[in-house]
Amino acid sequence: MFSAFTRFFAMLGIGLALGFSASAQSTNSIDSPTCMLSSETSFLDSGTNRNYYSHELYIWTWYAYGLEGASDFPRWNNWQYAFSSCFEKEANGKCGWKPHRKTVKELNRNRTDNRNKNPLKKVFTDRPPPEAVKFAMRSLGTCFGDDPALPTLADVGLVEGDFDMDACFDLARAIQNYEYYPQGLPPEIVNYETWAKALEHYLTPWGEETPVKACAVVPEPGLAFLLAYPERQEQKRQADEQARIAYANRPIAERIKGLDAYRMAYSLVYRTKSGEHSPTRPLPDGAIEWSDDYYTKVRNGEAEPEIPDAVSVWAVEQPLDKFEPVEDPFEARRRLSPREIDGDVWGNYVESRMAKMAPNEQLVSLVDVDSCATLMGVVRSDLRNGISRPSTPGEVEYYRLVRAAPDGMTWDLCSATPSGIFLSAKKRYEEKLRKEAYAAANPAPPSEWDQILQGLSDYANTPNSSSNSPTSRPTTRCYNTGTTESGQTERVCFSN
Repeated sequence: MFSAFTRFFAMLGIGLALGFSASAQSTNSIDSPTCMLSSETSFLDSGTNRNYYSHELYIWTWYAYGLEGASDFPRWNNWQYAFSSCFEKEANGKCGWKPHRKTVKELNRNRTDNRNKNPLKKVFTDRPPPEAVKFAMRSLGTCFGDDPALPTLADVGLVEGDFDMDACFDLARAIQNYEYYPQGLPPEIVNYETWAKALEHYLTPWGEETPVKACAVVPEPGLAFLLAYPERQEQKRQADEQARIAYANRPIAERIKGLDAYRMAYSLVYRTKSGEHSPTRPLPDGAIEWSDDYYTKVRNGEAEPEIPDAVSVWAVEQPLDKFEPVEDPFEARRRLSPREIDGDVWGNYVESRMAKMAPNEQLVSLVDVDSCATLMGVVRSDLRNGISRPSTPGEVEYYRLVRAAPDGMTWDLCSATPSGIFLSAKKRYEEKLRKEAYAAANPAPPSEWDQILQGLSDYANTPNSSSNSPTSRPTTRCYNTGTTESGQTERVCFSN
């Protein structure tokens, strides 16, 4: 079963094959090179991604098919609620219609049976008004046929030319990110957001990367930015090259920052095996076996195996001016295969890290589930609120592990909590309990507002035998709410 969109292009092909008469004028020219639409992208079919919608596309469909033909598109009727924003006060008439609150309301109902009634009857004529067409042409270009009364490209702020596609995409991204990153573009560039969308969605079939047409028309306000694309690319290339050179020549202190003897020795052996490091002499006996053992144990969260003396002496001899560390095996496993970090692996990791970073610190172990949950609640709250102030290497590592802990794996942290963190959390938790107990035992005295509300509640619940009588006269009840500066009583009164 053909979609309405497919049927249209089949008819369009027949029309082109037969040729138009000299006096006939087409209502659309989607085949025009300066039209930002393509017959190869079914952007209004039932399966279309909702991000394809734009006011301009809605108006073009209406113009090209007429109201009856446009209504055949499943998406066209569904998009009435999106079209309604054209009539909101904030639109300021940009789409070609004046703001109208009732029209917004009717369009938001998203029904087709109300088009024959005002206010929609005045909106949905056979073709959209010229102001709406001009608005749509600003982003879609020459998609509206060959009527001499239509605006020219210059009239709508577009420039025709043979433009580099990469430069056009760069401009499109800049337009889409203008709100957050203006890049020196003029403010009026925001009027061409749909031009950027058209390049990505209306000219590029779903799942493809390359548009089916050349980039032949661009917004005039973005022309200077587009033409400067080669210069920006050269600047980026130079910046990347400078960064590469700076990285390749960074000082030794920066290369080994944060590493210990284990990581440095492992990296040197690893790079030597791969041919990336030129050693002062061949690897000593046992170096490769130790490297493999290091990889296996650290990957499983266990403590590093001791470095053999021969490997240690060899590692100290190596020059570090070109040293490049190798990623920690555990961190690499977590990054590449996070599901492999189960409870056993994570438990090994916590135990080995705390033993390494806090060998002389007293650690507290909680065995009760509720106590562990309470501790973690306080610790995580401290991290969120910036209260955590670690004073020892063990506390620094503990807070790092809390941040890095996989979901549901905090129990191992409760069994190796530095005493300083535990005592601090205990103090704040007990202070919270005292405040809650005090508030429960000493409720705040009722305020004036509480008294007024209670009076209203009492009055509303008081039976009144005459209240149901149609001839009962209204009664008024007043309440004192305070006094003015002159000493007069302030009152609030209610009838019935």
